[in-house]
Amino acid sequence: MTEQPSVTRRSLDFLRYIRLIAIAALIAVLVTLVIAGLFHAIRLLSLAAGMELERYEDAPIWLRSTLPLVGFLLLMTYVRVFRVDGRDVGGTHTLNRMANFNCEFPWRNAAMQFVSAATALAAGFSGGRDGPGLHLGAWVASTFRPRLRLTRAEADLLIRTGMTAAIAAGFHTTFAAVLFVAGIIKTEPMSARSFMPLTIAAALGSVLSTWLGVDQLAVGTRIYSTLGAIEWLFVIAMSVPILLVGIATMRLVIDFTRVRGPLYARIMVMALLTAGLAAVFPDVLGLGYDTLTALEQNQLGVGVLYLTAFVTIKLLLTSASVAFGVPLGVIGPTIVNGGVLGALCYTAFSLVFPDLIVAPASLYVLLGAAALLGTVFNVPFAAIVFFLEITMNLWLTLQVALTILLAHECKIKLWGTQSIFEARLAAQGINVRARTDVI
Repeated sequence: MTEQPSVTRRSLDFLRYIRLIAIAALIAVLVTLVIAGLFHAIRLLSLAAGMELERYEDAPIWLRSTLPLVGFLLLMTYVRVFRVDGRDVGGTHTLNRMANFNCEFPWRNAAMQFVSAATALAAGFSGGRDGPGLHLGAWVASTFRPRLRLTRAEADLLIRTGMTAAIAAGFHTTFAAVLFVAGIIKTEPMSARSFMPLTIAAALGSVLSTWLGVDQLAVGTRIYSTLGAIEWLFVIAMSVPILLVGIATMRLVIDFTRVRGPLYARIMVMALLTAGLAAVFPDVLGLGYDTLTALEQNQLGVGVLYLTAFVTIKLLLTSASVAFGVPLGVIGPTIVNGGVLGALCYTAFSLVFPDLIVAPASLYVLLGAAALLGTVFNVPFAAIVFFLEITMNLWLTLQVALTILLAHECKIKLWGTQSIFEARLAAQGINVRARTDVI
């Protein structure tokens, strides 16, 4: 007789868990629709401006130099309409709302995020769709809370599912998206049961975004080659430049975040810098996926000087843009910069040790992209899975894991355990508190 209440309670818990999974699936569908809408809005704005998406180098100089200035005027108009600062959107805003505002996301900020991200990317500002995706995914999930009787932990889990679906839709990865979101959010401890809704959301986001015509990170070449007898040492040595660029990325973002001044002045500076670079080096505008794809497919015949210039300028431009209030993300540009850094390492190794390099350039490009992602965002296991998912090569698991983990551990020793999101929040004087209740 005494076991009946316990059995009933377990049944209710199970039914509540199944309901959470069903809601997570619905959230994933809605988030993917929003991400697809954002992508197609960027494409339509680019076509309206007279160029193909991400093809700034093909546009006339006068056009690509004018677009950032037009984008600045539109962004300032959005600020007046929505009364939302450019820093009150994106990934750091999302983590702040989860930790300090009871998972509440105002619709004004979400609307500002959608229109401003589409405008900024179409105008050529350096940044990614990932930060806006995290924000929009969290906002979609948060709209379910007032209608449902959810605990704080359940609301946190559903918001994670929205963010996971957004990342999976943007990068066409499933398990890497789950591990990435689990790694960057520390407001709630994760239990084993929490991963089921996240995995379902990621799978739905990845599949549906393909059906809806969202361009994925176009570096999904399957690499079946292995490394030479000595070459694995070169691959592990890549952890040194990855470490240095990762620390430089975080240092620059923090320093630029501390720069004071009115929002219009900060974004005007970025518009003028972007317009100037558009005339002489248009490759660094926008996301930069076209450059990464060309390097991965060995279609871009460039040397050490070009690759070094790209990494340096893209790093400075993206760090300043995001920190100054341009409403874009840093995940995509970090992957691009890591890939270009990998191509730079491959080129340098080929010049010094031409007879020892066996693997193709694409392996170095993709490894650099994954390693810098893991270092900057403090998600080494997500980075390892990201590499394995986009290459489908299990033969290099040991070398890839050593490279990524070595860069990550050295970064922890030299910098600390903060990710770039946490570092930006700390620079703004915002504390992300951890909670202890588990689903």
